[in-house]
Amino acid sequence: MLLIILFMGIQPVMSSNVSPALTDPELIEQTDLEREKIFAALIDDPTNLDFLFKYANLSILLGDLEAAISVFEQMLIYDQDLPRIRLELGVLYFRLNAYPSAKLYLNSVKKYDAPDEVLNKVDAFLGSIVEAEKDYFHQHILSMGLTRSSNANSGIDDDIIEIAGFPLTVPDSSKPQGDITKNLRYTYTLKQDLNHPRGDNVNYVVALTDQRLDTYNQFDTSSIVTSATRTFNLEGNPTSIFSRPSLDASITGFMVLLADKSLLSSQKYDLKFTGALSDSLIFSIGGFHDQRKFLINDLKSGYINGLALSNSYITDSNILTEFEYEYSKYNAKVSYETYQSNSFGLNITSALGKGWGFKASLSHAKKSHFADFPIFGERKEEINSANIEFSKASSDNCLFASYRIAKNDNKSSIEIYSRSNLQVTADFSYVCLVNDSSS
Repeated sequence: MLLIILFMGIQPVMSSNVSPALTDPELIEQTDLEREKIFAALIDDPTNLDFLFKYANLSILLGDLEAAISVFEQMLIYDQDLPRIRLELGVLYFRLNAYPSAKLYLNSVKKYDAPDEVLNKVDAFLGSIVEAEKDYFHQHILSMGLTRSSNANSGIDDDIIEIAGFPLTVPDSSKPQGDITKNLRYTYTLKQDLNHPRGDNVNYVVALTDQRLDTYNQFDTSSIVTSATRTFNLEGNPTSIFSRPSLDASITGFMVLLADKSLLSSQKYDLKFTGALSDSLIFSIGGFHDQRKFLINDLKSGYINGLALSNSYITDSNILTEFEYEYSKYNAKVSYETYQSNSFGLNITSALGKGWGFKASLSHAKKSHFADFPIFGERKEEINSANIEFSKASSDNCLFASYRIAKNDNKSSIEIYSRSNLQVTADFSYVCLVNDSSS
């Protein structure tokens, strides 16, 4: 009778604590039906180790690790000398991030005369736990590359433009001219594990960039960006329509220099909620407040309030499709610099095999100002861009190369602000400069 009561705690339900290993809905349903049959057989023979092992393996396929753990722990009640089961329990607790329990079972395997391949697997998981339990992870990334731009001087595309009703001829010196930009970037990331039961963490990032043009050095730009993001994992509400919900609160500051002179500074606050509607569909919504100060023209200084939405879908072939929408309103010190913007974006990312990756993106934005510009009149803009990128990782995943083509087109009711540009970029990044963890 006691064995029956113990086993009733693992009766099958369609639940999972991790994503199922199976992706085909029909196969998931068949596997669950087979698990129910094994459960019915165990009611009559609850000490049958073969049935228990099959039930546990089917639970793992369905992502129900807690049910598998219950079965394996029950098997140890019947027979303590099962090193394979102890290894399985250690691995399952590891997958659930329950590291103390995982270490207990993994270390217990060493008390038995287990094969070398089993002991090697135990040592590998124990090493992974040591890394996972460290409080800090540091990463340094150094990148450099070249960009060929068809309009490096932000030239005007037209031969004749109209200003205040008067046609003006555009001199050759003000038309688009090509140039090559040398890019240098350094990024430092510090991830802090807060040792919270839900796995909360904080990410700190410092990024430095420097872009130098061969000819038009008046457009040289440099920037420094610092940010901190606190992630709150919100698991625990069974009535929520979202699985794996999280809330990210971040603050970002940056400064931009043009030709080595201060141009713009910003301080931005973001709050974003993310949750999974299914194993393949992720939704996020967030708001932000961005305070900006233009050091050359203070009339452009002000703040931005905005709302951002995104949906991400991962296909069975691991193709990631992201749709993004953002609304923002910029409130400047003068009305003609105040505007509202609506933007849409579509990104497709896929692994191509042999270390190659592919990404394509399209974006469209419309921006309208609240008042006429002095002399120029009404200002409305439409910005379209397209980007195709191929990337390649080295065999040790330390060196990454990316090759990118980007087309940007800015249409404006004020012709002097109309721009188009084609950029071809080759970048190389080294990510193993110093990567370490510390307690």
